[in-house]
Amino acid sequence: MRKTALHLVKDGHEYIFRYAPGSEDRIVDEIVRLVEDERTNLDWLDAANLSYQITQYAADECSRQMRAGVGGARDGTCPNFP
Repeated sequence: MRKTALHLVKDGHEYIFRYAPGSEDRIVDEIVRLVEDERTNLDWLDAANLSYQITQYAADECSRQMRAGVGGARDGTCPNFP
């Protein structure tokens, strides 16, 4: 299974998020949790940027599946994405 990784460096802190297709909601929830945690230096702009990247990666993966004719992707749905 393909995994995606997001990498963010901010104020000397490094954040790496790895996730599999279909788990985008969980990784966004984790990013929100980190933004709300006052011990981290992530803010809502960081969350928005990371969420945008997650959306772009998901769209790219869906397009790849559709081109490859994977599972139900032929009918315009992506089998690995809810």
